[in-house]
Amino acid sequence: MRRVLALSLLCLGLAACGTTQMPMTYAPTVRPAAVSRPMVAIGSVTDQRQDGRENPYWIGTIRDGFGIPMKRLEASTPATEVVRQAYTDALAARGMLAPAAPRYLLNVTILQFDANQYSRREATAEFMVTLTTSSNAPVLTARERAYQVGGSMITLSKGIFGSVEDLRGIALSTMSQAIDRILDKPEFAAALR
Repeated sequence: MRRVLALSLLCLGLAACGTTQMPMTYAPTVRPAAVSRPMVAIGSVTDQRQDGRENPYWIGTIRDGFGIPMKRLEASTPATEVVRQAYTDALAARGMLAPAAPRYLLNVTILQFDANQYSRREATAEFMVTLTTSSNAPVLTARERAYQVGGSMITLSKGIFGSVEDLRGIALSTMSQAIDRILDKPEFAAALR
């Protein structure tokens, strides 16, 4: 009887392990203030994450109580493309995105972008941006970090029962929050004049 139970639990555990690829799209966390002059384009996006450096698609992991990975969340495109598209959408939402002949380039460095769950879901997004003129003269450098914790310490939706969709939700919300904070800084708007 114990063998059957142990084998059943092992099969359940192995069946629950896996990787889910999902789209990761920007959604504003605040109502973007419209700027009437489109003059910024996205330049380079560099991934300097410590966690995830071995897999550019990796966003997060759901782990059991012992720290063993049970489910992985990956983006459907590399993290650099996720962040590039998110900044593009955020600039467009503010009316700053220049379709052609931009006056400024926004270069982004991904310092951290991950989401993990042991019992509660946690996500961190940290970006450093450098705004340069089209001739590569630096105008502004800004760094922003967003961190969120969600869920309850006492829950049944952890480990193999953890939701990859919920992990994705907190990752996207945190990424969007960090982007919104950078683009809505008064010094960012002042640098565009």
